[in-house]
Amino acid sequence: MGEEAAGMASQTPNQGSFCWTELACTDVSKCKPFYENVFGWKFKSSESAGNEMQYLEFSSSGQPYPDAALYEIKPEMFEGTVPPAPHIALYVSVDDVDASCEHAKSLGGTLVFGPYDIPNVGRMAVVTDPSGANISLITLQPQ
Repeated sequence: MGEEAAGMASQTPNQGSFCWTELACTDVSKCKPFYENVFGWKFKSSESAGNEMQYLEFSSSGQPYPDAALYEIKPEMFEGTVPPAPHIALYVSVDDVDASCEHAKSLGGTLVFGPYDIPNVGRMAVVTDPSGANISLITLQPQ
């Protein structure tokens, strides 16, 4: 999630609401034109990921701020672990990522990774529900 997502963060998503989506693919050069042509999405490079990865933000709703991003899965992003398959990550706004992770674990969920801080964005983690489905949790930094 990039600095341009500040528009989204300034609206303070409600606890438990979906607030961000990421499309993780294995080839941005193929997927970007696919989504542009199928849905008419306009992508803009974000500097939030630094030089580590190409992170393309877009608005799926036509709002002036982005609500989603497309990025390429690269093996070096997952040192010591197997990179995930292409996927869509849904982010849910929570008031306290750490407490939400502990609560999810107490209800049969599993911590996949995190919590960790994303500079200029907030704190996030990924948990699974009891059936194994991933869900990303985020507490956005006040803007």
